[in-house]
Amino acid sequence: MLALLVAASPVLAADPPPPLGWYSASGLSYVRAGGNSGASTLGARLELKRLWSTSTFTLGGSAVRADANDPPRHAVETSPGSFDIEAGPRVPKAAKYNATTAFDRRVTDRFGWQTGAEFDRDRFSGLEGRSLGFAGVRYLLANRKDFVLKTGLAATLAHQSELVEDPSAPNTFAGLRLTADAERKLGASSTYVGGVAIDENAKETGDLRVRFSNALAVSMSKRLALQVGLLLLYDHLPSLVAVPILDARATPVGVVSAPAATLDTTFTVSVVVSFAPRAPAP
Repeated sequence: MLALLVAASPVLAADPPPPLGWYSASGLSYVRAGGNSGASTLGARLELKRLWSTSTFTLGGSAVRADANDPPRHAVETSPGSFDIEAGPRVPKAAKYNATTAFDRRVTDRFGWQTGAEFDRDRFSGLEGRSLGFAGVRYLLANRKDFVLKTGLAATLAHQSELVEDPSAPNTFAGLRLTADAERKLGASSTYVGGVAIDENAKETGDLRVRFSNALAVSMSKRLALQVGLLLLYDHLPSLVAVPILDARATPVGVVSAPAATLDTTFTVSVVVSFAPRAPAP
């Protein structure tokens, strides 16, 4: 996708920089079902950005949580031969949380350095929490009003806590991160934003993680937009999770540890509210 964007973009001079000041974008999505089945899904995202003449500070976070009645309905015996039908207990079915912060300093028109930190939690993939700090350099390949593309290379230091301990996996490790981020205007009212982050564990080279985020926003007004997003998370050596053992009658008889799935996908549709400083008068 990023390669296609580069190939489709002619080589032009950089456009004037955007207005300095604070920028923000926040999105919210919610779905609820009731009746014979009870389920709800909540998604939220927030990004703050402070733009100076040669520096940029960003702070962002996202959360996706799904809950459902499990089982949807069950019978409770009130007396011999008499039952009340009730909804099952409310239990989480999915929960992903992410928070990031970064500071970017421009040295030349295209080259600069950056540092930051991030936190991830996904208990359904076996991850209680992962904190990661990074510092490195970035290079701006394109910087126009309709297209921005930058790449980066950084050293990382991560510490993670897992729900099921794996003696063979280190909890603290150094690594390398390769990133590519693109933003492309598609017509007068649509914008695509995509980013790839590849993390390599220096202690265990087989521990490769890839985060590929995509978002397409269509403006409905100056501040409101409808956005669809797709997040792909790949972990070549996923954490262990506790999996129940069922007998022939599907009755739980124990628990076994097994690797989580290597690929997680999250698709969202949300309404986004954005604020930006006014451009200076000509």
